[in-house]
Amino acid sequence: MAGSLRGFWQLAARQPQASCLPSRKGSHLHCRRPLVARCADKHTSQAAVVHTDILEFRVSHDDTAKGKLRLDAYLTAQMPKSSRGKLQAAIKAGNVNVNGRPELKTSVAVRCGDAIQCVLLEAPVMQALPEDLPLDVVYEDDHVLVVNKAAGMVVHPAPGHPTGTLVNAFLHHCGLPAVPVEAQMVADDSSDAFEDSDAHTSDSDEEGAGPTLTPAGSLRPGIVHRLDKGTTGLLVIAKDEYSLMHLSDQFRARSVQRTYQSITLGCPSPPQGQVSTNIGRDSSDRKKMAAFPTGSSRGRSAVSGFRVVRALGDGAAALVEWQLQTGRTHQIRVHAKHIGHSLFGDDAYGGAAGSAVSALGRGKSLRQAVVWRALKELDRPALHAQTLGFTHPLSGQRLQFTSELPPDFVRTLAQLDELK
Repeated sequence: MAGSLRGFWQLAARQPQASCLPSRKGSHLHCRRPLVARCADKHTSQAAVVHTDILEFRVSHDDTAKGKLRLDAYLTAQMPKSSRGKLQAAIKAGNVNVNGRPELKTSVAVRCGDAIQCVLLEAPVMQALPEDLPLDVVYEDDHVLVVNKAAGMVVHPAPGHPTGTLVNAFLHHCGLPAVPVEAQMVADDSSDAFEDSDAHTSDSDEEGAGPTLTPAGSLRPGIVHRLDKGTTGLLVIAKDEYSLMHLSDQFRARSVQRTYQSITLGCPSPPQGQVSTNIGRDSSDRKKMAAFPTGSSRGRSAVSGFRVVRALGDGAAALVEWQLQTGRTHQIRVHAKHIGHSLFGDDAYGGAAGSAVSALGRGKSLRQAVVWRALKELDRPALHAQTLGFTHPLSGQRLQFTSELPPDFVRTLAQLDELK
């Protein structure tokens, strides 16, 4: 088995560099002389300059026939093998010209006849090294590994977190060698920026995909879905290519069962329901996501079911269960904020510091002291991936796993129950 695993994880190193091809008739693509491109991400110092080709396009009548077309959307249609996030990074870095002039706005409309020049930034390749780190294994066989992720552990290496990740621990656990891993160039998605989502597709908004091979031939090892750095609970990792594709297909088909436990500010009313919105990047802060109306041009569809398990204390907070129907980045955290009940301890979405103390403390010093203590001791969003169910890729057996609430979560529940 070790031999087949090694063969799978060394797959990326043998991948040839992808070529650039036009996606359809009516748009012209030419590759010209090498150019030194600027890298937009200050974290990727190992790729501050990149030698690449100029890609040239001419916007056709067919491209604009359906109405207004954004520059980033146009480039995404022309280069379907490049993620929209990567193309947006190129625009913001000044590596896209429209009619001979740099265009820094991703949302600018293109017009018939526009001449567009684009230089794609090549993601620097990092090495994920095996590391002897604690790993709470819930289930393991020759094809899949289910772990109970601890708070504070990042899922995969990125410029801000090159070591100490779940991938590093997985490689050591399975006796695998170091593998190249794509370093993201838009944002450091190893922090709380882009997690709680399914396997990798464009915009870090993920619903099942195979192994992510970059043009340089790097790979994100076996990660089918992800959890935030601060989120605890169950996560499945594929050990071979077939299992990775099979599990990714299940996430895409929404047949994977996942429930989460959370603590919210206040008690949602009605006590159960469904939240349906689009979720996309927050235009004011690229490290955050935001809810948009369902069917709008912003973001992608996201659906979450919730149920109040019980009120905490006098109802100032609540234990709330969530069931995901989709797997968007930060979906539960965004939807909790959307319904007016941010997750306790979630600084990014209004559930920590002064917001939590104001909502739960109600102006009383003793209550405020309890809330401050609970926030300090938890030091993360109160979110736990409690159940995970999927069909085994090889046997076809339905597997179901449950993870108990971690000690810090249980302690927070007890502290907030004191608010009476």
